[in-house]
This record gives sequence, structure tokens and C-alpha cells, in this order.
Amino acid sequence: MFNPKGNNLLDEQLAVSGLEMNIDPFLGISAGMQLLGGIMGAKSASSANRRAREAQEAREKYELKIAKKTNKHNAKLDAADKANYYAMREYSHETNLRNWEHGKEIQDFQYAQQLKQYERSTAIADAQLGLNARGEALGFEAEQAAIEELFTQQQFQHRQSMDALKQTYVEQNINQQEQFVKLQGIRSRKEFGGLSFQNTVEQLMTQGALARETEMVKSLVAQGATQAAGQAGKSTAKTQQSNMAQLHRGLMVLESELSGKYKQAAIQMAELNADSSLQEAGVGLNVERIQAAINNAETDAKFNLDTMRESMKSAIRQSQRNIEQIRFEREVSDLNTNAGRMLFPERLPYDPEPVMPPERVFVDRMKAIPGFVPPAQQQSTWAPLIQGISGAASSLASVDWGGGGGSGGGGNTGNYGTGSEAPISNIPRNIY
Repeated sequence: MFNPKGNNLLDEQLAVSGLEMNIDPFLGISAGMQLLGGIMGAKSASSANRRAREAQEAREKYELKIAKKTNKHNAKLDAADKANYYAMREYSHETNLRNWEHGKEIQDFQYAQQLKQYERSTAIADAQLGLNARGEALGFEAEQAAIEELFTQQQFQHRQSMDALKQTYVEQNINQQEQFVKLQGIRSRKEFGGLSFQNTVEQLMTQGALARETEMVKSLVAQGATQAAGQAGKSTAKTQQSNMAQLHRGLMVLESELSGKYKQAAIQMAELNADSSLQEAGVGLNVERIQAAINNAETDAKFNLDTMRESMKSAIRQSQRNIEQIRFEREVSDLNTNAGRMLFPERLPYDPEPVMPPERVFVDRMKAIPGFVPPAQQQSTWAPLIQGISGAASSLASVDWGGGGGSGGGGNTGNYGTGSEAPISNIPRNIY
């Protein structure tokens, strides 16, 4: 151990070199302190270099240990990967075979279900087509029944119209016969009135002639009586004149009476003719009214008949349109039914049987090598010492050295700090 109170290194060096000097105590202390600092620095650098070499060796040993463990673990992983691969390869192949067999069973079952669905679809489609045909037939029957019902109604209406026309014919014929009888009665009354007027005139003429003859006879008798009386002169003449005057008065009275009765008979005859004419005109109007009623009844019957015919034609045309619509709807329904009919299912081939996949090529994991450890950083142990000696030498430069100095001086006792140091670690690098 270094003792600063003992002989210092400088004294030893000077003793070795054979130098003798007279040193100022203060200069000696300063030089000794500088030299001591250099020595301490050299020892500190040497300790740091040793610790760096130890740390480097520990790190290299650790990296080697990790590399060996890693390679051992990788070898286990490679073996486990191969074992797992072959086990999984066999398991996957067996599973694929089982799934393939099960898939075949499922495909057979699905095909059987498709066949059942096809049969059901075909049965439903055939039933629907049958229903469509039945619906069409029912529609045709309904249209035919409607036409027949309309025809029956029109037959009743036609019969009612014809019965009404016949009733009108009968009633108006009776009315016409009544008018004819009434006309015959009017004509008979008129004819009898004419005969009565003629008879009255003849009677009046006969009565007049008889009355004139009576008056003439009376006048002649009066004249004969006058002449028989033998009256002469003016009295006879006056008597004759009186008789003649009386005769004329009688004749005039008779003529006036006959004229009045004739006029009265003529007036009655005129009234009879006028009344007969009016009655005949009324009969003519009644006959025309009867004929008009007959014509109206015939017109109504013809109009009803034409209306029923047109109604029947319209109903037939509408029924034809309905039939066409029914046929069209059936065609559409049949088309939709056939469009919705399921196609016959085709059987698909089975999937190819699974085969063993090609074997995998294994590549072992790369061998691990120890990680790179950088060399320990080495400090120079001579630099502090040389610096201390240089400082001490600078302090002693002013010393008056006496005596001769021998050649001497020791050389380097080591190679550190010269760049020719030996490798620090001797650990072998082969770890395999």
C-alpha cells in the first residue's frame, strides 16, 4: 500500500538515477502532490479497466447461455410443429372424409325433398288448372243462365205485351162495334125521321087537299044555296062575294096552318139531321179514337218487342264479352300457374372425395448465436502518472541539481496504454 509519509516515488527515482539535489521544501511538497495525483489516477484507471473487463465477460457468458437455451427451445418447437402438423393432417383428412360422407347424405336428403316439392308443386298446379277450367265452365254456365233468364223474362214481357194488345183489340173492337151500332141507330133514326117527315108532309098535303076540297064544297054549297034562294040583284052578288071571300079566307087559313106544320116538320127534320150529323161525327171521332188506341197499342207492343230484341242483343254481346273475359282470365291464371310450377330437379354429382394434401416442407429454425457484446472501454493508466511526473518535473525545473547523473531509468514495466494490449477476454466463441 502506498504510504505518503514514507519515501516517495520521486526520491526512489532520484536515488535510482544517482541524482543528488538540494530541493526547497515547498517545491518538494508541490512536486510530491502532483506525482501522488498521477499515481492515484493511474490506480483508478486500472480499477475501471478491470471492472469493464469483468462486465464484458459476464455479458458474453449471459449471451452464450441465452443462445444455447434459445437453440434448445427452437429444437423443441420444430419437433412439436412437425408432430402437430402430422396429427392435424391426419385429423383434417379424417374430418374431411366424414364431412364428405355427411355431405353426400345431406345432398341425397335435399334431392329427395326437392322431388317431394316437385310432386307437390305439380299436384297443386294440376289442381289449380282444374279449378281454372271449372271456374271457366261455371262462368259460361252463369252467362248462359243469365241469357236464359233474360229470355224467359222477355218471353213473359212479350206475352204480357201481346195479351195487352189482344185485350186492346178486343176492347176497342167492342167499342168500335158499339160505335157502329150507335151509328146504325143514328142513321136509322135519321132515316125514320125522314120517313116521318115525308109522311107528315104527305099527311099535311092530304089534309090540305081535303080541307081545300071541303072549303070548295062548302063554297059551292053556299053558292048553290044562294042561287036556290033566288036572290037577285046586289044581295046575291054580295052573298057570292062573301062566300068567295070566306072560301079564300078558309083556304088562306088552311094554307097558313099547313105551312106552319110543314115548317115545324122541316125544322124537326133539320134538327134531326143536325143531331144525326153531330152524332155521326162523334161516332167518327170515337172510331178514330178507337183506331188511335189500337195503333198506340200496336206501337207500344212493337216498341216493347224492339226493346226486348235490342236488350237481348245487348245482353248477348255483353255475355260474349264476359265469356271472352273469362277465357282471358283463365289463360292468365293457367299461365301464372304454369309459370309457378316447379321445374324437375336435377341431381347434382357428389363433390370429389377428399385426398390427403401434399406434405409440408419443414425448415428448421435458424440457430441462435450469442449477441454481440462491444469490447470494454479501457482507460490509459500511464496518462495520469505521466501527467503527475510532468507536473513534478515542472516544479523541480528550478532546482540546482548537483552531481552527475547516471544513465539509467527504467523502461516500461507494462504494455498498457501503448496500443499493443493483449485481448481482454479469452472465452471460446464456439458454442455449438
